[in-house]
Amino acid sequence: MANVTFPFPFPEHLLALLPEMVVAVLAMALLLLDLFVPRERKSLTAWLSALTMVAAGAATLYVMTPETQVAFYGFFVLDDFAAYTKLLICAATVLGIVLSVDYMKDVENVGEYYVLMLFAALGMMLMVSANNFIIMYLGLELMALSIYVLVGYQRDVLRSNEAALKYFILGALSSGMLLFGITYFYGVTGSFDFAAIGHGIETAGNGATAAVMLGLVFVIAGLAFKVSMAPFHMWTPDAYEGAPTPVTAFMSVAPKVAGFVVFMRILVDALPGLLHEYTMMLTAMAVITMAVGNLAAIAQRNIKRMLAYSTIGHVGFVMLGLIAANADGYAGILVYLSVYLFMTMGVFAIIVLMRREGIQGELLDDFAGLARVRPGYALAMALFLFSLGGIPFLAGFWAKYVVFIAAVEAGHLYLVLYALLFSAVGAFYYIRVVKYIYFDEERVAFNFIESRPMQATVVVMAIAVVALGIYPDPLIDICHKALGGLI
Repeated sequence: MANVTFPFPFPEHLLALLPEMVVAVLAMALLLLDLFVPRERKSLTAWLSALTMVAAGAATLYVMTPETQVAFYGFFVLDDFAAYTKLLICAATVLGIVLSVDYMKDVENVGEYYVLMLFAALGMMLMVSANNFIIMYLGLELMALSIYVLVGYQRDVLRSNEAALKYFILGALSSGMLLFGITYFYGVTGSFDFAAIGHGIETAGNGATAAVMLGLVFVIAGLAFKVSMAPFHMWTPDAYEGAPTPVTAFMSVAPKVAGFVVFMRILVDALPGLLHEYTMMLTAMAVITMAVGNLAAIAQRNIKRMLAYSTIGHVGFVMLGLIAANADGYAGILVYLSVYLFMTMGVFAIIVLMRREGIQGELLDDFAGLARVRPGYALAMALFLFSLGGIPFLAGFWAKYVVFIAAVEAGHLYLVLYALLFSAVGAFYYIRVVKYIYFDEERVAFNFIESRPMQATVVVMAIAVVALGIYPDPLIDICHKALGGLI
């Protein structure tokens, strides 16, 4: 038998990809299994999907080592930074699935919905471990294509179809911009590897300046779309309103985690020589993002659209960590994203619980008088909203505090004062919802879904928001330790 020689040796450290392999294999297995599950028992696929993400989280903890592992010919990296953000993605996906069980029970082909959520999570997990533009882009597109379908999954709902189409068209445009920027970096440096690009840019002559700057502009614009930075935010309100509410909750958190992690890796590893240039760009975008998000949210009567603009506003605050460009800033981003997971999932869990026949629970009027009928839910909703507004001493206060302090230490005092102004503006529309809940007369019947998993989710999220508000130090320390793989 002739000897066969492969052009490349077998890749080393493949165990580092164990979490991704768990999700990929089990997602494909669930897709086949779902064919044999009767419609009345489709919740089985949901719980198996949730267990898949729990297994992926356990696998992430299992493969973690004190040293950074580089696998697949240098394309893939597993470090504390990637591991921590993968755990956030796993948690967001599990919560998104829990919120979906009752909401999607009457939708046809619902098993595929959960598999798409798993594939979206898989794409994000690849993104946060990418050490190369190729793996980053493959993960990003796997995530984006899955979420496009999830947004439009309710095919009989016009606004869902419209939202998915808008999101797809604008998403394709942003992907093209990102690819265009990557090609400029490749043309200058001859590599797709982040570290090699960073070295190539620093050693490139003045003749490459125009190409490098074009690459910087297009890469930042492409990534800005994925995390809803203004002026690339236009898809967010329509997609959030039109998507099924659990999908809105999921895409409010998980893609933001993956997007900001990719931002940090690219800025630290690939673009350290362009610190001054990208800081100016991000500062201008942060100013616009905070203004657009917080001012536009005031005019919204649909709470999902209000939370969409709220997300844009929070993205502006998170950008302060990128602009600070120091260890405290990057750790602050991780703290902010962790806290945002608890706050946002808690709010959307209550919105899903309020959905019943004829009422979506999405209008502000639907919350009027809630405290008189369901004081427990009213208290939880108030805690989440106050935390989102940055009221001391809840978790959201510390999330803003850490990024604001990092930006001040980096010399961006005026930008922080601007952020404080719009944080106060943001508190207004959160408090307005609390006013509806506690001071207005009841306008609809509050027939909440009786779901133990959903109720447990609300309780756990509320406890987390309060506990982290009282004692945030453990979370802050964990986020600082997670930076060991980045800087």
